[in-house]
Amino acid sequence: MNKLAGHIVKFRVIIFFVFIALMVISVFLFFRVKVNYDLSSYLPKDVPSTVAIEKMGEEFEQAVPNTEVGYPIKNLAEGLAMKEKLQSLDFVDEVLWMDDQLDLATPLELQDKKIVEGFLKGGIALFQLTISDDVDVQEALIELENVVGETGHIRGEVVEQSFMQRAVTSEMTMIVAVVIPAALIILLLSTTSWLEPILFMIVISAGVLINMGLNSFAPDVSFITQAVSSVLQLAVSMDYAIFLLHRFGEYRAEGIEPKEAMRRAIVKSFAPVNASALTTLFGFLALIFMRFGIGKDLGLVLARGVVVSLLTVFLLLPALALLSYKLIDKTTHRSFIPSFKGFSRIVTRLAIPVVILTLLLAVPSYIGQKSNNFLYGGRAYPKESRARIDADFLKETFGDNMQMALLVPRGEWATEQKLVKELKAQPEMKTVIGYVNTVGTSVPVDLLPERVISPLVSENYSRIVLIADSPDESPETFELAERLRTIVDNFYPEGDTYLAGANVVLLDMKTTITQDMTIVNGLAVLAIFLVIMLTFKSLAIPIVLVLTIELAVWINLSVPYITGTPLVFIGYLVISTVQLGATVDYGILMTQHYLDHRQIMGRKDASMMTIQTVAGSIIPPALILSTAGYLLYFISSIQVVREIGHVLGRGALLSLMIVLIVLPNLLYVCDRVIEKTTWKLRMLPDRPSLSLEELIENEDA
Repeated sequence: MNKLAGHIVKFRVIIFFVFIALMVISVFLFFRVKVNYDLSSYLPKDVPSTVAIEKMGEEFEQAVPNTEVGYPIKNLAEGLAMKEKLQSLDFVDEVLWMDDQLDLATPLELQDKKIVEGFLKGGIALFQLTISDDVDVQEALIELENVVGETGHIRGEVVEQSFMQRAVTSEMTMIVAVVIPAALIILLLSTTSWLEPILFMIVISAGVLINMGLNSFAPDVSFITQAVSSVLQLAVSMDYAIFLLHRFGEYRAEGIEPKEAMRRAIVKSFAPVNASALTTLFGFLALIFMRFGIGKDLGLVLARGVVVSLLTVFLLLPALALLSYKLIDKTTHRSFIPSFKGFSRIVTRLAIPVVILTLLLAVPSYIGQKSNNFLYGGRAYPKESRARIDADFLKETFGDNMQMALLVPRGEWATEQKLVKELKAQPEMKTVIGYVNTVGTSVPVDLLPERVISPLVSENYSRIVLIADSPDESPETFELAERLRTIVDNFYPEGDTYLAGANVVLLDMKTTITQDMTIVNGLAVLAIFLVIMLTFKSLAIPIVLVLTIELAVWINLSVPYITGTPLVFIGYLVISTVQLGATVDYGILMTQHYLDHRQIMGRKDASMMTIQTVAGSIIPPALILSTAGYLLYFISSIQVVREIGHVLGRGALLSLMIVLIVLPNLLYVCDRVIEKTTWKLRMLPDRPSLSLEELIENEDA
C-alpha cells in the first residue's frame, strides 16, 4: 500500500487530467442512458402474468387495453367517427367501444344498461385503446391530446409513463442541483476550512457523474434507479473523503511536508475507509438477490457507485488536495461544531433507562414495520396536472376500470360460452368481449373475414377482453385477480390458460416482492454482520451494532403503520437495506473510539469521551443523507421516489439519534461481554486512570 500511495502522489497531475477526461466523457454517456419506466418488465420471466403477456404477444397483434379516452358526443355517429379517428393513429393497435359488444341498430334503451354505461354515460363516450409497447409515449400522448382536444380526457399507461419520463428528466437535475449546495452548507459548518467542503463536493460529484455515465453500458436502468441513485451515492460516500482529508490535515499539523503527509494519509485511511465502504457495499449488493429485477438494477448501480466513489477519493482527492493545500491553509476558520460535553454527560447518566427503553421499543417496532399496509405499484399525479384532472373526471363518470385479457384454448366453444357467462356474472364485471358472445359460433371461424376474428381468435387460442369495476390497487384488486384465475381453472382444469392485466401484474409483484423481503434483509444483515465481525474480531460487537441500526430501521418503518399511511413496498425493501448499509458506518466509528478509549479509562468515562469525539464526525454525513432524502420527498412528483426519500430522510435522523444515544449505553452495559468475546482485546479495569477533566484537556491538547 505504501508503494501504491507513493505512485498516487507522484502522478497526481496525470491522475487529475485523467479524471477531467472521464468526467467529460461521462457527460456525453449520461445522455445515452436508456430509462425503463415499466415496473412489470422487472418481474421474473416465470411468473404467470409475464408468461401470459409473452404468450399473448406470440398469438395476437393486440395486447391488453392499456389506455382510456373519454370524449363528449351528441350521437352514436360522432362516437363511431371518434373511434375511427383514434384507430387511424399509428401507435394504436386496437380501439374497443360498445359497437364491439352491442348491435347499435337496436335502441340503447333496450340494451343491457350495465354494458351501455360502461362505454357511454352523461354524454361522454369511453374508448378502450391498446397502445403499442415500442412507441414514444410522450409523442403518443401529445398526438392523443391533439385528437381529443381540451374537451377530451385520457387516463392509463401512456399517461403514467409519459408523466414519469417528464418527472425523472426534469426533477433529477433539480434534485441534484439542490442537494449539492445543501450538502455544501452542512460541510461548511462542520469543517474548519472554507475550501475543504468544495473539494469534497467536487470529488464525490465526479464519482456520481462517472457512475451515471457507466449506466449507458447497461441495456437500460429503471426510472427509480435513475431518480435516486445519484443522490444516495453522494450522501453515503461523503464521509470517505472527509476521513482522508482529515488524516492529511493531522499529518500536516505534525509538521510533515504535504506530499509525505498525503502518502501517509492514504495508507492510514485505506483500511478503515474500505471497511466502512464494505458494509455499505454489501447492504446494496443484497438487493441483487431479489427476484424482482428492480433490486438487481438498483443494487448494482449503487454498489458500483460505492466503488467509483472510493476510487475518486483515493485518486482524485489527493491530487486536488496537493494542488490546493496552500488555499486550504488560507481559508481556515474556527469549528462551528459544539463540544457535546454536556450532551455526553446526560446520555451517560441515562444508561440503564435508555437500554430498558430500547428493549421495550424493539418488539413493537419490529411487529409494526411488518404490519404495514403496502402498495406495490405506487401511482400518483400532482393535483393540478391534466393527468390528475382527467383521471379524476373519468373515475367520477365511469368509476374504476381494470382492463384484462384472457387466453383460453381455441375450439372448445361450449366451455368458452359457459366461462363467458360465469365471467359476466361476477359483480365487478362491466364488459366481456369474446368470440362466442360477439361474433357467435353459428358461422365457422374459417369463413369469417380476418379483420373480424384476428382480435378474438388466433391459431391456438381465443382471446377474451375483460373490463371490471376495480381500483388500480387494493385488497379487492388482488382478490379479483385470484378469483378470476380460480374460475378459469375450474373450466379448464388441464391449464393452458393465460390471464393478463394490471391487477394480475400487481398480484405477481406482491407475491414476488414479499418472498424477496426475507432473503434480502437476511443477506444484508448477514453480510454486514460478517464484515463487522472480521473487522473487530468479535462476536458480541456485530450483534450490538446490527441490532442498534436494525432498531432504527424498525422504528423508521413502523411510523407509516402508526400513522395509518400506506407504504410503497419497493421503498420499504430498498430502505430496509440502504438505511442499514449506509448508517452502520456511524456505529462502527462509535465502537472503534469506545474501544480505543477503554484502553486508558473506565467504561463510563470512555462512553462520555466517545460521544464527544465522534458526534462531530457522524452528524454531517447523517444530515447530508437525511437532507438528500427529504429533498427527494419534497421535489419529486413520483410516488415511489417520494416515499423512498421520505423514509430515507427520517431513517438517517433516527439512525443518528440511536447511534448517539443508545449505542454508547449498550457498549457501556455490554462492556464485559464485548471484552470476553473479542480476540485479544484487553480493557482497563472499570475505573478511570485520570479525572475526566484531565482526559478532556489531554484530548483537546
